[in-house]
Amino acid sequence: MKKAVLLVFLLTCPEIQAMAAAQQDTQETSAKVFTAGEITVSGKKNHANEKVTSDDMEKLDKKTITQAVNLLPGVNISNVGGRNEGMIYVRGFDMRQVPLYLDGIPQYVPYDGYVDPNRFLTFDLSEVTVSKGYSSVLFGPNTLGGAINMITRKPEKPFEASLKSGIATGSEGVSTEFGSLKIGSNLGKWYIQGTLSAINTDFWPLSGSFTPSTVYENGGKRDNSQYQDVSGGIKIGYTPNETDEYTIAYNGITSSKGVPVYTGSNNPAANARFWKYRDWDKASFYYIGKTSLGGETYLKTRAYGDLYYNVLDAYDDANYRTRLKSSSFTSVYDDKTYGASVELGTGIFKDNTLKAALHEKYDMHREYNVGQKAKEFEDNTISVAIEDSWAASRNLTVIAGARHDFRKTIKAEDLVSNVITSFPLDDNEATNYQLALNGHIGTNQELTAYVARTTRFPTQKDRYSYRLGKALPNPALAPEQSWNYGLDYSVKPLQELNLTASLFQSSVSDVIQRVDNVSGTKYQFQNTGIATFTGFECSADWKPASWFRGFAGYSYIERENKSNPGIYFTDVPKHKVNSYLQFLYSRNTWILVETEFDSQRYSTSDGKYTAGGYGLVNLRANAALSGSFSAQFAVENLFDRNYEVSEGYPEPGRQIVFALNSTF
Repeated sequence: MKKAVLLVFLLTCPEIQAMAAAQQDTQETSAKVFTAGEITVSGKKNHANEKVTSDDMEKLDKKTITQAVNLLPGVNISNVGGRNEGMIYVRGFDMRQVPLYLDGIPQYVPYDGYVDPNRFLTFDLSEVTVSKGYSSVLFGPNTLGGAINMITRKPEKPFEASLKSGIATGSEGVSTEFGSLKIGSNLGKWYIQGTLSAINTDFWPLSGSFTPSTVYENGGKRDNSQYQDVSGGIKIGYTPNETDEYTIAYNGITSSKGVPVYTGSNNPAANARFWKYRDWDKASFYYIGKTSLGGETYLKTRAYGDLYYNVLDAYDDANYRTRLKSSSFTSVYDDKTYGASVELGTGIFKDNTLKAALHEKYDMHREYNVGQKAKEFEDNTISVAIEDSWAASRNLTVIAGARHDFRKTIKAEDLVSNVITSFPLDDNEATNYQLALNGHIGTNQELTAYVARTTRFPTQKDRYSYRLGKALPNPALAPEQSWNYGLDYSVKPLQELNLTASLFQSSVSDVIQRVDNVSGTKYQFQNTGIATFTGFECSADWKPASWFRGFAGYSYIERENKSNPGIYFTDVPKHKVNSYLQFLYSRNTWILVETEFDSQRYSTSDGKYTAGGYGLVNLRANAALSGSFSAQFAVENLFDRNYEVSEGYPEPGRQIVFALNSTF
């Protein structure tokens, strides 16, 4: 609350308002992109349905990465209810198979390959790009179904800043306070950008139509739904000339959160867990440099260190006070990642842009329950990639790439009767290759056809976890593989209208899948799965007049389990529609209606428990007050819909959001 009050004071300070008014005419609609953090395929444009800009995130009030990418067709979000974590799916692939990056730096946790996207706030981002099916081999390993890259801001002016502070309230009172402060300066050869943002949620309000089905939730304020996120970063850059750039950056997240208890239709597998994450902390340090080697040749280097610290407290009951039962514990994860990459690109060959990259990444996971010995796991991954874009003609570009990945297991410790032993140290390697044809049909149409063979290494958890005593480890797991095929089309039939459409299919093999009764009642994860993901997506962005803009996106996906049709894929609906209509009085004064529809999705692999389909309507408005000072208002979940994205874990009901903004 103190952070929000401070930001409100700053926003209403007369001196700041005066400075803002003096620079109002030089504002840009979207933040400048930190291009050194991009990973692009030469000759292939990012379609509108693959990118979310800072303007989109701000006007639609998407505070987290999860909310931001949900604007795109082909992308679905869910929840890992038992851990209160967000989840992102891209054309049916989860975040182990579509990793998250920050300025091209991998962000996933070494142990299980996931990271909670709800902890990543958007206030410091210029845009988010989502590569679907076909992603550059230059990203490095594990991009089985694509990649998500969060790209930070870069200042343009000698001094620029923005402030935001707001609250969310529902039928139970004020639930959330949030605020952010961004300051940047670009003095020509040197620039600096800093950001501090915070969200403090005491609870989220449940819908008035929520009906309790267990003793652990009585409606109103969702029990144990509180969370606090503080995120900050600083970036310092040096640009000695027009071609070279050298940047060092830090990004830190410190969080704590509760885990609401399952309150669904008595699923026997959804045991009541009384959990709180005392700490969910992450720190990233990185360097990015780009040097011109003369002509059209450049060298880009990256080096980074990533620290992740997590403390989970499991309690006896819903009072969250005692930890006396055998099911109660305090679990600590302490992970470290160090890595570097080198990318060399050249255009000295006629009509060709040739790029090569070398990645190395060291991962260390250390875990223990308080009172027990710690186990450690270490992997080293090396990746070598090459990609060429050939301008075969004025309107046709041929893009070919290949990458070979190696993963060596350095350490994998087991704890038996409080004695540390070692698992077998198996290694993996995999080859990836891809081919795309990108054609321009006239001046306003683009067609891309591609095929890509991609892989994903099994995580440390896949290989070594006992799953709370219910499973057997399998150190010999092999990489998952997929053949991804796609056809992307974009057209601009009118100056004010952009249309996109995509057809895609992924044939996935060696899927890491649960096999029951391997030893008595214990199960094991094995490479037994074969699956096909087939779908279609499209979008339309229309701005026929200065006072109106409309957007609509639709996606369809069918996921078939070929190896075992009785086991269903979970958490992704077949149909999703999202849209908005914006009515503008001026650039900073407007009203917007946002809608989303998702069809039913399975929440358990046996198909017995589902999260029903739902439709949501959000109403948003922005009003310019004085200078660059503005107020934002929203009613989210306007009709107070009771809905779930994971069965037994209801989402927030109606909330009213009010925020004050100033940019100068």
